Amino acid sequence: MKKIALFAITLLALALPMSAKKKAKGPVTVEIWHTYNGKQAAALNEIADAYNASQSEYKVEVKNQDYSGFADTVYNAVANGIGPSIIFNYGTTAVDYANEGLAIDIKKYIAQDKKKKDYQMQNLIDSLPEAMKTDVLGFEDGGIYYLPGCTTGPVLFYNKQLFDELKLNPPTNWDELVEVSKTIYEKKGIPGFHSDGLVDNLQELIMHNGLGYIDVANKKITFATDKMAEIYQWYADNCKKGYFSFNTIGRYSSEDLANGDIAMFSGSCVNDQYISFVPGKGTLGMAKWIGGDFYTAWNRGPIFLSRNADVDKGCYEFAKFFFKADNIVKWAMANSALCPYGIGSETDAYKNYINNLPSTSALPYVQANMEVAGSFPNVTGSAAVRKALEEYLNYVVDGRMSAKDAVKAMEKDCNDALNGR
Repeated sequence: MKKIALFAITLLALALPMSAKKKAKGPVTVEIWHTYNGKQAAALNEIADAYNASQSEYKVEVKNQDYSGFADTVYNAVANGIGPSIIFNYGTTAVDYANEGLAIDIKKYIAQDKKKKDYQMQNLIDSLPEAMKTDVLGFEDGGIYYLPGCTTGPVLFYNKQLFDELKLNPPTNWDELVEVSKTIYEKKGIPGFHSDGLVDNLQELIMHNGLGYIDVANKKITFATDKMAEIYQWYADNCKKGYFSFNTIGRYSSEDLANGDIAMFSGSCVNDQYISFVPGKGTLGMAKWIGGDFYTAWNRGPIFLSRNADVDKGCYEFAKFFFKADNIVKWAMANSALCPYGIGSETDAYKNYINNLPSTSALPYVQANMEVAGSFPNVTGSAAVRKALEEYLNYVVDGRMSAKDAVKAMEKDCNDALNGR
């Protein structure tokens, strides 16, 4: 009996792993956390549902989160190995995760695909405008931790009624910006211009004056020159004369324009949804912002966050689905934005979308600058460089520092940040 019992136990022990092997393994879960609503949330859920229906190895779960404290919530979760695989943000945010070893370098998966003659993701990146590739390929270790999902940028919003009255045209360069603003101030007693994206305007001025930006190899900025001091002084002088306003009067630039407190501002194209003029104060005009030979494009898209090998692979596989031409066009449309990739912008659906934008849309004026659209390296300290650019101009405008002293102090802060100090 003991032998029979032992034999039965042995059979049972052998049977357990066999039955476990036969048991179907559930799909690997990949989480996307976001704060979208409306059309964006609907489009993201639709793409995820379509991906889940297309295969059974992975299951993508889309989870809406509170906007308040979202960045901290995500970081703490990812650091503890329980967070999302994808969030949507700018490349500068991906830098922080990459530096902590919390982001996925999808370059390794792209290389694996290419060995299998699958060039989808490589072709996707290749179809970006050359100047915009820095946003993807400009991480200091050469990795790819993020991809643009859609593109927006600054537009000039102005009081058309006022411009018509004074027989003015929207400025097309920096000199014209000053002359038009001067005329408006002298004739109407209000500032002609306000920047609702001051850092981006400063970056354009830097590029338009051929000052370079960040020397990635040597971890230092290249624009801390006498010319940069001139740019700071030029801006401060125009504020002092009343031609430019440095701060808003109300909460937003769109509010100041609608109330007749300023005549024009440069700001995000999404302002086309928020400007409603007070009766008698004017009418809305929109124009291409000063592009010159460089225009700052704003690219927001998926950042790939690490969990474990299986989940990370699933994250990449969903990314491949998300970045199929039809889906990236759908995403651009849901965000009232442009598709930065040639493989999407060449589709009939995208062409139909662009050719039938409502007359109230600011997107055509962003698109008009796409030929010169560019981006900057996503490296340690790049976000701090942006912050310092605006901070030290503020000191010059307020009279707390001379332009030369501000540029010198800014150079130290920027280089310290680029070197992790």
